[in-house]
Amino acid sequence: MFYYFCKTLISIRGGITRISPAPLYLSFIQNCAVSSLSVRFISKIPSNERPFTVSYLINSCGFSPESALSVSKRIHFESSERPDSVICFFKNHGFSQSQIRNLIRRRPRLLLANPDKTFVPKFQFFRSKTISSSELNMILSSNPHALECDLDNRIVPGFNFFKDLTQCSDYKVFLAYKNCSSILTRNLFIMARNISFLREKGVPESMLVNKLIVHPRIFAVNPEKFRTTAEGVEKLGFDPLKQYFLIALQALIQISKSTWERKFNVFKQWGWSDEDVISAFEKYPRCMIFSEHKITANMDFFVNTMGWKSSRIADHPVVLSYSLEKRIIPRCLVLKALLSRGLIEEYSFCTLLVNTEKQFLRRFVTPFQDPFLLKLYVEKQAISD
Repeated sequence: MFYYFCKTLISIRGGITRISPAPLYLSFIQNCAVSSLSVRFISKIPSNERPFTVSYLINSCGFSPESALSVSKRIHFESSERPDSVICFFKNHGFSQSQIRNLIRRRPRLLLANPDKTFVPKFQFFRSKTISSSELNMILSSNPHALECDLDNRIVPGFNFFKDLTQCSDYKVFLAYKNCSSILTRNLFIMARNISFLREKGVPESMLVNKLIVHPRIFAVNPEKFRTTAEGVEKLGFDPLKQYFLIALQALIQISKSTWERKFNVFKQWGWSDEDVISAFEKYPRCMIFSEHKITANMDFFVNTMGWKSSRIADHPVVLSYSLEKRIIPRCLVLKALLSRGLIEEYSFCTLLVNTEKQFLRRFVTPFQDPFLLKLYVEKQAISD
């Protein structure tokens, strides 16, 4: 990825209304509909497609027929005794129905585990840490991989290693695990080498730990590739002492060549030159991490709705980072109202979007003493929530 990026950079710089039925009646209709659908669906499944498993996943776990069939391809059982005990365990530990479904969807074989042997010791360890039950359940339902791993040989060493490495709280160890199962399930030697290298480069510890917790995967790559990419990012002019260094490093490690090319072309479709894209990356490297959908949606609003020149966005790529529904549209509607009423003539679109909530209100709403502006802004934000 880094070599492709540099090749592009060198080439460019070289010149190139609804009535509800009674609740009981509605419940009856819904149950009949689901039951009928399940029966019809299961009846079409060949005998070798594990109909008992599918039926159990639908009736006991709440899966749709399609999802149940998909999950059944990774697990098989002919008795409900063990799955019932597993579901009972999770319910007794405060997991919601949807969280239990997530657990099973991601790790179907958990339904065949012995809760007393497999889960109880792990939950005793997890709950000995300073993390609430609700937060723990949320994290484990998002990433249940650790529930299948050995407690003494994997989970405890991984937890202790990462905590010693980062000197962070128990909660943040679990948060990092949510984002990357390796934290509690694998040897972290590679990650430690990469972290050590960045410390040698002078990356501030606070920024390093924050990136480790939020995006731990980027530290789990081959150390040679990691070192080469980090050194290349520094040669591009990114200062290891500043946060954009780690963001640029994340972008070049995380984004594949094909994805990079697609995003490059998305920007070019809006009139950006190759140099514009590279310049925007250097100013705000996170712009290449955004999804193609977000880039397209925001650029479309800026150019086609607001009438702003595409080149202005290239000069201030940070504006691409904001939520279209929650920030951009509400603020731009206020701006349009101000312009149409002749209350302002000149403005900075970057200031409009970059300012904090308090700063925006003080600059674009409060001075005009017009209740309509605040009502417009608040109502549009409420719609987006």
